[in-house]
Amino acid sequence: MNLSERQKQILKTMIVTIDGPAGSGKSTTASLLAKRLGMICLDTGAMYRAVTCSVLENGIDPGNEPAVTELASNAGLELRIVDGIPQFFLDGRETESRIRTPEVSGAVSPVSRYRGVREAMVRIQRRIGKKGGIVAEGRDTGTTVFPFAHVKIFLVADIEARASRRVKQMRAAGIEQDLCRTMENIEERDRIDSGREHSPLRKPAGAIPVDTSRITIEQQVGIIEKAVISEAERLDALTVRAGEKNPMTVKSAYWTVSRAIVLLFFRLLYGMRVIGGENLNFRENFIFTSNHISYFDPPLVGCAVNREIWFMSKSELFRNRFFAWLITKYHSIPVRRGEADRKSIKLISEKLNQGYSILMFPEGTRSRTGRIGDLKQGFGMIAFNTGKSVCPILISGANDLAGCFLRRRRLDVHIGMPIRINQGIDAEDRRNDYRTLAHMVREEMEMLAEASNS
Repeated sequence: MNLSERQKQILKTMIVTIDGPAGSGKSTTASLLAKRLGMICLDTGAMYRAVTCSVLENGIDPGNEPAVTELASNAGLELRIVDGIPQFFLDGRETESRIRTPEVSGAVSPVSRYRGVREAMVRIQRRIGKKGGIVAEGRDTGTTVFPFAHVKIFLVADIEARASRRVKQMRAAGIEQDLCRTMENIEERDRIDSGREHSPLRKPAGAIPVDTSRITIEQQVGIIEKAVISEAERLDALTVRAGEKNPMTVKSAYWTVSRAIVLLFFRLLYGMRVIGGENLNFRENFIFTSNHISYFDPPLVGCAVNREIWFMSKSELFRNRFFAWLITKYHSIPVRRGEADRKSIKLISEKLNQGYSILMFPEGTRSRTGRIGDLKQGFGMIAFNTGKSVCPILISGANDLAGCFLRRRRLDVHIGMPIRINQGIDAEDRRNDYRTLAHMVREEMEMLAEASNS
């Protein structure tokens, strides 16, 4: 690799996800790629296999969801580097020699579809990947575990190629397996993985698809390695270094002054904290997507992100002339709820292309409970059409400002890591991409909420 020292440092912080169905070559590809790039391979499938192996060894029925979930929640699963190779240990015992048997393969799908099991494994996976420098492979690493991954890959292959690979893999481990039976097992696995309610198998929004049916392992690793290096070079060009001025920060004088006043007000009286501001140290503007719990959310985000933003407000707020003038002065765009407002969407796209950022509340209305609701998908269309990154935000405490007064309760704005969309991909189903992106953004907002409550 002909990379600069800065780009090599960026690689050490990057997360690469490789998702795809069983037998598409994820494990081998991830392992070789990680070795080439000096990263750690995170085989999430091995984690579910380790739990399944423990379930069988402890005589637990894989169909007993409460018992399986309890075992997974209390499992002492950790990743260790042994002779340069990452290996999972469960309760102090190595797992690799026991998790590739036909018995484990036959039981892993029902075990891994349980919500409690997946939540327990995802917590461990996120903890492992917290510092970056990993290549994570599985079925939901790019959509659920690491929606903010810097490079997302989705491997595909026809059923014959996938089954043949699995048979060869079993033979190498000294286990004979019938090809037809393996094909049936993989088809059933696909059905379960794609149809499960929690974290189903699906292609991450904007992921790079790689068909591995007719190419060698070296070729597919080479394709992905090239994409990762290209992204490291791009991130190097976008990153704002210490002492440098970010040209994408606030522009107009009145916005700069207003932001300083509002930020000082919230900090002095409410102890407002901005967490994750380092995630914006890039020469790019964003589509900010925030939860919505208070009428104070727009100014809170506006003073936290150090970007001059435009935001969408329901048209009813513009009935009062003075208030309409005020929020228009601060870049509020009227939107008719429940309608496809093409004029507003066009204006938003224009502002993004002019270098401004925008703020959207994809829940559509304020949450009465403070919980994050289902997200509407309109921001996905804007993100794909403009190529701008989506940056999730989580506000906590704004629904009880009286309780936050004089810092009695925390008032925080958590800024998440940007979710970047690969623009060189032709979409087969753009509406499905919008739905998947909404899921990915919600997952990251839930992560921020969990961090806020810890």
